[in-house]
Amino acid sequence: MILVDTNVLVYAVNSDAPKHTSCRALVEAVRAGEVQCALVPQVLLEFHAIVTDGRRVTRPLAPETAQEVVRALRGFFPVLDACREALEYLPVVVVEKGISGGDIFDAWLVAQMRVLGIDRICTYNAKDFMGYTGIRAVRPEEALGVHNPPLAE
Repeated sequence: MILVDTNVLVYAVNSDAPKHTSCRALVEAVRAGEVQCALVPQVLLEFHAIVTDGRRVTRPLAPETAQEVVRALRGFFPVLDACREALEYLPVVVVEKGISGGDIFDAWLVAQMRVLGIDRICTYNAKDFMGYTGIRAVRPEEALGVHNPPLAE
């Protein structure tokens, strides 16, 4: 199982994004049952926040449209919730990396992944997950089995 990060979903719905094709292909592969990926509620909230914000995307979606996309994603991505257990585990992750500031949100994803037994995250922000023991970042192309050089940032 692979956790899909917010940026992959944002690129999948933004046809202007240079990474749109790969991200859209991953979403379609999940829909077809060809790749096993999951989401957590945090990713869906972040997705809504980004795609409806004109400061972050050139063509923001109306809130209603964003929620229609979220509903569609929830229809074929398992949405896993380990909130209570992950909250208990979060201090371990914070101490492990000395987390402060906004990095807490990626640490929260890692805590959820560990509690859920997920060791890979599909993202273009590999550097956000470097240094976490047992967590590996993969690009959509890698998740789809397309050969790409390993993430090194």
